[in-house]
Amino acid sequence: MSDVHARLLLAREQVAPALGVRGDELSREVAGWLVEAGIKVHSVTSRVKDHASLARKLVRPDRSYGELWDITDLLGLRVVTYFEDDVDRVGSVIEARLRIDLTRSIDKRRHAEPGRFGYRSLHYVFECGGRELPERARAEIQIRTLLEHTWAEIEHDLGYKAPGAVPAAVRRRLSRVAGLLELADLEFVAIRDELAAYATQLPRRIADGDEVALDQLALVAVVRGDEVTALDSAIGARLGRVLGDDVFFPDYLLKMLQLVRLTTVGELRAALARHASTVTTLARPYFDFAWRAWRLAPSDDGQLSRGYALFFLAHACALDGAGLALDKVERLARMYRELDHPDDPAAAHRIASQLVEAFRVDVRAA
Repeated sequence: MSDVHARLLLAREQVAPALGVRGDELSREVAGWLVEAGIKVHSVTSRVKDHASLARKLVRPDRSYGELWDITDLLGLRVVTYFEDDVDRVGSVIEARLRIDLTRSIDKRRHAEPGRFGYRSLHYVFECGGRELPERARAEIQIRTLLEHTWAEIEHDLGYKAPGAVPAAVRRRLSRVAGLLELADLEFVAIRDELAAYATQLPRRIADGDEVALDQLALVAVVRGDEVTALDSAIGARLGRVLGDDVFFPDYLLKMLQLVRLTTVGELRAALARHASTVTTLARPYFDFAWRAWRLAPSDDGQLSRGYALFFLAHACALDGAGLALDKVERLARMYRELDHPDDPAAAHRIASQLVEAFRVDVRAA
């Protein structure tokens, strides 16, 4: 080891604690900036280059460093996004907030060789001086998608550093996988945009009476519509709760409604019209029972989640029709077996029996 290398390694040891503190601080700041910009990312992390990694870097024949801050990646930050088009959005925030060294920064997405998917990242070098670090201190921030990050981590684990590092047959396989992942990144963006457009169109389609399959997006649109809002508000009034903004477990509601054979928005709205009065009367006996059985209340903050009208609609549909009380118990027990007690049919039957009795008692009292 040369005297220069030994001096640089010693200097690294001296500034490592300050770099760690600065990295944590910058990670929090960057995460906050992205929240302000409305950009949801997978992670924002930092790391300080360790002694062994720096030692390997210093002895590379294609590198030469005269002083510590010629090394720009002593401190490295990484932002991992979910979507490919968010990389540029994050880059815009970084350029606006940090003092970027444009001469040392690079968009590796434009320079990557075919098959080098994991290196299609946006790299900035920026000034990170301040506090215990000199003004000339530099750091790097890397922005890539989650798929690019996964690929790069696997490459690193395989020891695959350059195209010539592995046999040609393996390089071809890596290139095929890289192409598939690049396509997947693009497809995720397209799927996100298609779902956003579908969600935007739903309120109009529902209002126009279009035939719409009852999926989770359609369910949330119905919950926020006037019909369900009115019933939810009536339920809240009976329970002494104000209507909140969050939706009561949409995935659970969707499965519950499907179990009573409501599979389109049209079928759901027809059932609401038919059972509106029953829906509001079931709330009080249900929660009286739930409190006795499980100490379960509508809420702890005085608010009622939206969508409870559909929860009670499913119960009304299961109990609908003439027949023996035992028939109603069996229909309700079938729903609870599917929802909550797939491995305990006796518990499902017991809950259904107690609920049917609670509903009957409430009707007689009324």
